Amino acid sequence: MIEETIRKYKKKSFLIAYSGGLDSTVLLYQLLEIKKKYYIKIRAIHINHNLTLLSKKWTEHCKKICSINHVPLIIENIKVENQRKNLEEKLRIKRYNIIYSHLFPNEILLTGHHMNDQCETLILSLKRGSGPTGLSSMSFETLLGNKKIVRPFLKKTKQELELWAKKKDLNWIEDFSNLNIDYDRNFIRHKIIPKLEKRWSYFLKNCFRTTNICREETILLNYFLHEKICNFIQFDNSLNISNFKNIKKEICTALIRYWLLSKKIKMPSYKNIQCIYNQMIFSRTDANPKIILQKYEIRRYKKSLHFIKTQPNIKNTLLFWHQKNKKLILPNNLGNLIENHNGIILPAPKDNELINIRFQHEGNILILGRNKKRKIKKIWQEKNIPPWLRNQIPLLFYNNNFISALGLFVTNIKNQNRNTWTISWQNDLKINYNNFFSFY
Repeated sequence: MIEETIRKYKKKSFLIAYSGGLDSTVLLYQLLEIKKKYYIKIRAIHINHNLTLLSKKWTEHCKKICSINHVPLIIENIKVENQRKNLEEKLRIKRYNIIYSHLFPNEILLTGHHMNDQCETLILSLKRGSGPTGLSSMSFETLLGNKKIVRPFLKKTKQELELWAKKKDLNWIEDFSNLNIDYDRNFIRHKIIPKLEKRWSYFLKNCFRTTNICREETILLNYFLHEKICNFIQFDNSLNISNFKNIKKEICTALIRYWLLSKKIKMPSYKNIQCIYNQMIFSRTDANPKIILQKYEIRRYKKSLHFIKTQPNIKNTLLFWHQKNKKLILPNNLGNLIENHNGIILPAPKDNELINIRFQHEGNILILGRNKKRKIKKIWQEKNIPPWLRNQIPLLFYNNNFISALGLFVTNIKNQNRNTWTISWQNDLKINYNNFFSFY
């Protein structure tokens, strides 16, 4: 059933997502048959969700089957609090993160998803009002972080898998929680699809064809967007929207969506994309609009959109640096301050002055080398510091006297008869979005 699929992969190591149910049982035994003909390595991983008293019994079943067939088995347990809200989503994200942590670098994850699952996913996407990307549903082959996941049964129906399992006299687990139609997927599986199949026997195959068409359209659209967006992406990965008012709305929203696609977050809904477009493109030029997406924010600054990770508010934080011969660790992973010979030269504190670090200051200040005070807000703007970074820059004080925004400017303090010292701020405010991923 899947021999041709498995043979085409040069990497011959496979990890099977093994629940013990029909789909993954057929997948396991298919691999065992292929192993008799070709050199492949097989491992399995079983995730116990602890949702039923039978969970332990299912784990024992999986252990027994893998032991009989000499398949190494990884067993992991997960628990999710607040089991009423988005349970399926939470379990799926946890499950895939655990599986990812066990995958070897050259190992491919195999799952037992089939055509019926694909149809259910398509209907769920319709319920959410998804566009072509969402309606593409599951791909035959996708990346899981930087590793590969393959679904070799996507062109097979559940009925075909069941016939094969019965022919081979296989035993599998029947999870009766799958009969609970309080869950959307189970409702679709037991109440919607049977009626549609009874009316139209070809319904499943046509759903599968629709997902393929949507995927092809999405690939084609992304191909053209990739070429076009190069004219709008800037060196810091922000999106230049200075000319968006003169571009058709549909093109603008497509560019925004494609830009966000590279951030590896759950793709915002159609409504959210429209909100980003309306608020970011057409708000006042002096406005500072912000749209929150999970743990991230879309911010506009100087005719560009920026995607940033939301940071805890530290503007009221006060740090005392009592031992200046030691590093001072800053909050929010902002690095540390250290006295050395590589940093900014500053007036040294007097013996009776407390060195302290703050992250907010208001009012007018006089910068060294100037003869007129300016509001600090104007200085931030002059230095091209976006609003969300202004409370992330360590401000050096001696007692209550503002000395320096480290790395940016030094104030003109009244008493110039001071020695000097040098402080280095060792940090990296830029976030590398390629070192994380989320499962949705």
